[in-house]
Amino acid sequence: MDSISRHEQLLRVFHLIDVLFSARGPLSTAELKRVLRDRGVIDEMSDRNIRRDLEFLEKFGYAIKRSKKRSAGGAACQAFEIEVGRGRGELRVPAVSLPELLSLAVAREFLAPLAGTFYWRGIGQLLAKLERVATPELLAYVEEHKEGLLVHPRPGAAKYRSRTLNAIHRAIRNAVELDIRYTSLADAKPRSYVIRPEALVVYDGSVYIAGYRAPRPAARAAAARRSSADDAIRFFKLDRVADARPTSRTFARRPESVESLLADSITIFRSPAEPRRYRIKVLPPRARWACEKPFHPRQRVRHEPDGSVILEIERAWDDEMIPQLLGLADMVEVLEPEEARERLLEAAQRIAAKYMCRHLRSFEALRAGR
Repeated sequence: MDSISRHEQLLRVFHLIDVLFSARGPLSTAELKRVLRDRGVIDEMSDRNIRRDLEFLEKFGYAIKRSKKRSAGGAACQAFEIEVGRGRGELRVPAVSLPELLSLAVAREFLAPLAGTFYWRGIGQLLAKLERVATPELLAYVEEHKEGLLVHPRPGAAKYRSRTLNAIHRAIRNAVELDIRYTSLADAKPRSYVIRPEALVVYDGSVYIAGYRAPRPAARAAAARRSSADDAIRFFKLDRVADARPTSRTFARRPESVESLLADSITIFRSPAEPRRYRIKVLPPRARWACEKPFHPRQRVRHEPDGSVILEIERAWDDEMIPQLLGLADMVEVLEPEEARERLLEAAQRIAAKYMCRHLRSFEALRAGR
């Protein structure tokens, strides 16, 4: 089972626990599936898979009691419930305290990138419990007194349409190709793409679809001849997706997870080229920042007597590193690789030429005026 399938199963299992704990009596597989569909956890699922999830709960110490009941049609069917107070941990019905709910209400702005996703739906359901135990006056007081907590910039309201999100989740869950209309920064109007979605990635306050471009039908026979650039993972910002529709074509997931693909990235950059080793010297005024941020997720830091630091990065891509290094201006020096030093020198010369030409033009105008 791949990581996404395990994640989907765990999500179903957590919902099953909540459903069984809150039920007034035993539930059949049909009733369990109906509740899970209403919660947006599944679209369709076999009775066999529901029973497997219940067996999963038993394996991890939950006491699942089986009994018989009558279905809506009058037929006898098997039903399930969790026996409260039994199992390895002497389980009880889960409860959420008022301080816990208030803490979530204060911190919910940190979760704003998930607005519109099915995770946000769960957060909303939890916050709804707060409204049942706290008066409006108390909630208003909490909102006014957040003990100095400020989220900047303040996230906007939910910006993802549920129809689009449901389509994307369905495509990821069932490993089917996704037809999207997407407007990149270079395009004035949406363009159609067919992608093979692997995961949703939350980065810098936005949600992205991580996936691969699907080969066109006419080119499927020549898929083996695609270049590595054509086969690279891509990230589609969800804000720019005008429409998303799952197709009927399935695909095989890649053996390497999206998380492992991003392990060598500062942002969500991924290049088909082979990454290489960097050694960077950061001067004292920016040394602490480079260590705290950190500059690269896999950096090793060596502190120098003068207060500067040497960052050793085993795997990084030039096209991602160069813009980040230019942002540090004269506070950083690349020690290796030599090719990166040359690229930074060329960029610095082009930048300097823009400003030098401006001063030369001003001097020529001054001399002509005299």
